[in-house]
Amino acid sequence: MSTTVAIAQTALAAPADTAPGAVVSEFYTPPSPLPGAQAGDVIRSRALTNDAALPHAASNHLVLYRSTDINGDPIAVSGTVAIPPGEAPAGGWPVISWTHGTTGTADVCAPSLNDVGYRDKDYVDRINKTLDRWVQLGYAVVKTDYQGLGTPGPHPYLNGESEARNAVDIVRAARALSDDLSTDWLVMGHSQGGQAAWFTAGRGEAYAPELHLVGAVALAPASHLEAIIQYFQAHAAQPASPFLPLVLEGAAASADTVNPQALTTDAGQAVLKLAGERCLNGLRKPDALGDLTTAQFLKADANYQPLYDVLDVFGGSEHVYPSVPLLVLQAANDRIVPKVYTDQAVAKACNLGAPVDYRSYTIENADTPPEGHRGTVEASFEDARAWIAARFAGEAAERNCSD
Repeated sequence: MSTTVAIAQTALAAPADTAPGAVVSEFYTPPSPLPGAQAGDVIRSRALTNDAALPHAASNHLVLYRSTDINGDPIAVSGTVAIPPGEAPAGGWPVISWTHGTTGTADVCAPSLNDVGYRDKDYVDRINKTLDRWVQLGYAVVKTDYQGLGTPGPHPYLNGESEARNAVDIVRAARALSDDLSTDWLVMGHSQGGQAAWFTAGRGEAYAPELHLVGAVALAPASHLEAIIQYFQAHAAQPASPFLPLVLEGAAASADTVNPQALTTDAGQAVLKLAGERCLNGLRKPDALGDLTTAQFLKADANYQPLYDVLDVFGGSEHVYPSVPLLVLQAANDRIVPKVYTDQAVAKACNLGAPVDYRSYTIENADTPPEGHRGTVEASFEDARAWIAARFAGEAAERNCSD
């Protein structure tokens, strides 16, 4: 471990219990001004012992590291680093940077806080079981919380530019924590994180030329955000989606041209307030969205063009050309990220000659929208395992534009 990192380590207490009313611990509050000078510099770190730790890792670390926001200004972002057991191979452990799916926009939704009382525990625990398999296969797994989750400031939900920088910079931070990590790395994520992985496939090489990005895996990647909002508006009698308040708040965090209060009813504004306190599961409860329809949440006569513009510019993964091999994994019966949008995003990338490999699955027993969406991670594991191993081995990627 380098001297710089040893100095950055602290004896701060573990994160507070994240049951309702709890406060995120002081670990997540960075000093001002930020120490360090470069994106990826470690601000502080300590051993990770909560349920965010991966059981088969030789060591798990909670880390606060420097990144940059979309304006190029330095920010602090939190995340975790899991290092495999045993002796590192020549060149170091290959690194997978995991970009997580939607947990929420409140600080308490940061996946590194996962423990008893964590508010989206079912999803994060399920994902961590799969990530632990990657550690057992000999990959270091790093997991960014993203800007504004746990740390100061709002979370620019579905801002792919921000997510990509966070995903790259935690790889830099992890390599500062351990001399046993390779410069070879891959980004992989689900849902919101699938969008983040797609953006990183297009931005990562230029943002961190000192690292070698071998590929990207996007599972059920969010895309066509403007079209999805328009779909909700056209089907206003349907139940309001718990993703709606998160999209509005995330767009407002990305650009001051978006005013969520101007787009929502009084009932919708009450849910927006809850989005600052609860995670995704909490917004599904009867005392949050309850039986609200989209028409009862969104104003029909508001000006949505600023929202559409922000979602298209910052969230449109379908506009991002992947400069490294990209594996796209999608469930045919996904009702949260519909396959039709992923089909369109893949088709556009393929038409531009991008190195894309597209595969789809049918999720069994997908009785609820979350199951049909989340089940893609387990259903595609063996395909992802073989594809990722080939990328780290330096094999040429096949191009497959049809699922």
